[in-house]
Amino acid sequence: MAGNIIGEPIDGTILKQIDDRQSVNGAGYNNNSLSRSPEVLNFLNNRNAWIKMASGVSIEEEANYQLEEISKQEGNYLTNLEIQNLKGTGLAKNLVLFNTIQSFEGKEKDKYVNRSGVRKDNLLSNSIDKMYGGLGGNSQGLQPVGGITDISVENINRGSIAKATVKIKVYNRFQFNLIELAYLKLGYIMMLEWGWDKYVETVDKTNKTATIKNMGPTIIEKEWFDGNSYSQRDMLNLIEKNRILNKGNYDGFFGKVSNFTWKANTDGSYDISVDLITLGSVIESMKVNLSPEKIIDEEVLKNNQEKLSDILDVDENDDGGYDSPLITNMGGDKLSVFLSTSLLNFPEQNRDYVYSPALATELISISYGTIGAIATLPIVGTLIGGGLALSKYLTSYTGNIPYEDRYYIRLGVFLDKLKGLTIPYVKNGELKEIPSLELDTSEDSNICNYVTNLIPLDPSICIFSILLEKEFDSITYLDVNKYNSNMKPFATNNDGVVYGKIMNINMSISFLQKQIIENIDKDGNLTLFKVLESICDGINTCTGGTTMLEPAIKNDNTVYLLEQNSIKGLDSGVINTAPIEIQGYSSKGQSNFVQDFSFNTKITPDMMSMISIGATAEGIDSRQINASPWKKWYRGVKNRFEESYVVKDSNPATPSLVETWQTPKEQIIARFKSDLLAGNIDYDHIILPGYDWEWNQHDLADINPDGLFNGGQFTSNTSAAADLFVEGRVPLYSPLAEEVIKKVHAVEDEDHEYAIENNITIVSKEGDVPEGQEYKQYFVQAFGGSTGTADKNSFWPGYSTIDVDRDDSLWWYGKDNSSFINRGKTAFNTYMTQLSNKESKQGIAGSTNGFIPVELGLTVDGISGIKIYQKLEVTQRFLPVAYSKALRFVIRGVNHKIAGNTWVTNLETISTSLSDQKSLVTPTTVYTEKSTSATEAQPPVNIKGPIPPIDPNEKLKIYDNRTVAGVAYDKRTYKTYQGIDWLVGEMNKNTQSKWKGFLNVLNERYPGYELIINATYRTYQRSIELKQLNSNNASAGNSPHNYALGVDMNVKDPTGKVYRKKDYASWKESGIPAIAVNEFKMRWGGDFSGYLDCVHFDVSRATSKIKANAKSENPGIAQSSWNTQNTSLT
Repeated sequence: MAGNIIGEPIDGTILKQIDDRQSVNGAGYNNNSLSRSPEVLNFLNNRNAWIKMASGVSIEEEANYQLEEISKQEGNYLTNLEIQNLKGTGLAKNLVLFNTIQSFEGKEKDKYVNRSGVRKDNLLSNSIDKMYGGLGGNSQGLQPVGGITDISVENINRGSIAKATVKIKVYNRFQFNLIELAYLKLGYIMMLEWGWDKYVETVDKTNKTATIKNMGPTIIEKEWFDGNSYSQRDMLNLIEKNRILNKGNYDGFFGKVSNFTWKANTDGSYDISVDLITLGSVIESMKVNLSPEKIIDEEVLKNNQEKLSDILDVDENDDGGYDSPLITNMGGDKLSVFLSTSLLNFPEQNRDYVYSPALATELISISYGTIGAIATLPIVGTLIGGGLALSKYLTSYTGNIPYEDRYYIRLGVFLDKLKGLTIPYVKNGELKEIPSLELDTSEDSNICNYVTNLIPLDPSICIFSILLEKEFDSITYLDVNKYNSNMKPFATNNDGVVYGKIMNINMSISFLQKQIIENIDKDGNLTLFKVLESICDGINTCTGGTTMLEPAIKNDNTVYLLEQNSIKGLDSGVINTAPIEIQGYSSKGQSNFVQDFSFNTKITPDMMSMISIGATAEGIDSRQINASPWKKWYRGVKNRFEESYVVKDSNPATPSLVETWQTPKEQIIARFKSDLLAGNIDYDHIILPGYDWEWNQHDLADINPDGLFNGGQFTSNTSAAADLFVEGRVPLYSPLAEEVIKKVHAVEDEDHEYAIENNITIVSKEGDVPEGQEYKQYFVQAFGGSTGTADKNSFWPGYSTIDVDRDDSLWWYGKDNSSFINRGKTAFNTYMTQLSNKESKQGIAGSTNGFIPVELGLTVDGISGIKIYQKLEVTQRFLPVAYSKALRFVIRGVNHKIAGNTWVTNLETISTSLSDQKSLVTPTTVYTEKSTSATEAQPPVNIKGPIPPIDPNEKLKIYDNRTVAGVAYDKRTYKTYQGIDWLVGEMNKNTQSKWKGFLNVLNERYPGYELIINATYRTYQRSIELKQLNSNNASAGNSPHNYALGVDMNVKDPTGKVYRKKDYASWKESGIPAIAVNEFKMRWGGDFSGYLDCVHFDVSRATSKIKANAKSENPGIAQSSWNTQNTSLT
């Protein structure tokens, strides 16, 4: 699953620990329980929490005077040698707060100086190992050594930021001065760690035993003082690694001092409080300077502005300026320069950039000599330098697009550029500079909600690829495949689960320019988070609330776009193996480690109306109120005194939709009488007595009931008209009137039948929108097509419905037709409400409901690795039965408290609708991607060989970039550089000699190159999952990856160019494939028949023999659980 969706599952290691703890807590309960062994009893009754804190302060020469002054205050307590030993990291090493103030001996010994006994002299070097009287002069007698008394860690700002408060107690001025020098430094980085001294390592349910493990050394002992340079990202990765390594029984906090307070007590002691905050705290207020690195020559700038004014069709003002931010800011900040330059050199046939007239028309090359010949055709083009560009789009309706809104850039590309131009880099020690924060722009791990049939509702903000169901696809004139082929796929359908890829949304360059201007101050500083918020707000508007994106922070230093709406069907088939037990014992012999829990609802007055409506049996057939989440909760339960709500038509006298197809009798006779008196009816009194009349273009001939005309003579139309209807007469209508009514109703019945058979809705007049079809009619008018309606006054059998011509389509006008944009938003909101209410009757929760104010709070024995926005599953035995069918608990707060040898974690949750069922609306549009076909002959490419490294001392580098479903494949090595032996060790043991030979050759011949490893071994289970997601993927057992025979990798050469899947020429020129194929008899994906996969190398395809070996080596085991990493090849 992606990493940006509300309700992601908790890491599997943590889930396993939850299950193991519950098994240990239930030991001895029943026959399914673990045995209450001495080891288990010791764990249950003698487990303690610990806290460590180390300073990131390094004492330089200039700070010596502080140590000297501290010493003088204590009667020269420190010798000159001791002062020198406290320089650099010496003070931090001798002032680790672990139980008490500890002195760390160093990584070699991996331990602290043991404290015991009473101090006998006044030297620091003879005090650090004493429990009493240690650290400080003895003018007030011997005082104990200080230390941490307790800590609390809480999530603030919706969990994006964590704050820790550390309480410290010291017993004299000397101890306080050292603490002040090492820890009370605003903005300085500290490492805080805590955990359990022992934890459940494994549980063997077969033998009913548990293995308990003692906590080993952690970051403070292993890396903090080892002398190596670590980046902030390295430290954050180490914390995460230790969380998983210690199975959620360890946690760490790498943060800056944000505040501190201290109080001097009458007994000479000091109470100190230190607040730490995670590094991500600076992101929300971060301002980055966008001042240009160099001033653009004024003449060049003016020339470029003139060119851009031609492209955007903007005239110069009287004062020499332009009414276009894209032009006026061309020489301003770095981002504006990038956007305007992108317009000047706008690339064609590049799906990272979209020119909107191409969405509906073919790109046609026009030579200047042919322009006269096609002068009669409307030309939508760009004037560059006074002449037409070579490639033009010929339509009339795309010519309505505002010039500024024709140019789009893919969001992922823009954010990468934003990161490169704005985010400051940090250098630490000998490490190369790295960004101070990351922007997650991965295509596959950033997904969002999408609803079939949704089109971009405001193209002046953004556009994206779409999916349509059959009904919508059949009525539109838009060529959906043509439209989609111009951009990277956003709307995605994986086996009925429909979602969008956020980074493939195409942002209007004009819109982005406006957001930059609105969030940049007079000094050229950009508030980064506000820009991201405004981009998200724009996208949410353009999707009609289908998405609820907002920027958020994960892992303390990574900004990503969080999707708060759920995706229908995404939870389907996802099983949580370790729901938390809340009370008592389970039949599996498990018990809980929950200390307390609470369950409550928080209903606002505004929400009360929705709940009332949701409580009705049928709900409300309303186009304004979406009560679907409450309907699912109350499914099958009727409110006897409010069974349903009905919305009355505000103007029932003039309905737009003709619901009764037969015209009332009095209206027919009134019109017939009027036409009769006006002489508009043919009275045939000579040959065949009767009347010929037209009704709605139907010929109603020979209206002549028997006996009406007394032998066929009836010369007075006035008399006939007077006899049609007589008030008070029985019958009211004359035989002639009844015949007229009968004839009219007959043709109306015929019309009605035809309308039903052809799915036509009859409306009073053209332009009327049938209730419930608001979005469908908007969609037709957006791109042209058949409305499926007919005007009552012009409809009769054989005639088609009212159509909207392509040339009259309104979507292309964009912001120039704001009323149509507003109509689309309103219509789509109505459509979503109707769809949600319809699906709720089938037990399908809506995807745009947001949060439900039902909160569950848990207080549990301390555990780490549980993160904000992950879903929390609990056993339902203590909850009402309907809750498990309707609600999903999502974590919104993870807080820790460590005091008195106990670690407690408080989990706060909020509820959302359960999204385990797919939508009823099924997309049928097939998206066909433009790509290079490997079956086509590739052009000949000459091998150029390796590019020389910039630094002759550089070596071949190998970088682990492997993920599985967006999650690190191996968190120990993910995003780190590794050696050749590591990569060889990841491959099938029967092929390792060949891989080692290949990699050694690359190491020798390609210094300065980097291998970015994306895939090695793939389990059968993962192949099964991939096949379910996309039927085009290889079946389990058919991929070389299933046996660790293949590697997927990108290569980065010394120029920084990355060779990707389709970069056939770059790969070929490098010579790397030739080495693999010719020297080591390997296979290269660039040579495959049928598709191009240049990143793939393997030593063998998946032969039938290998498959047979895999089966024989895994007897009696389900295929999804096979271990095939070292399957024999022969």
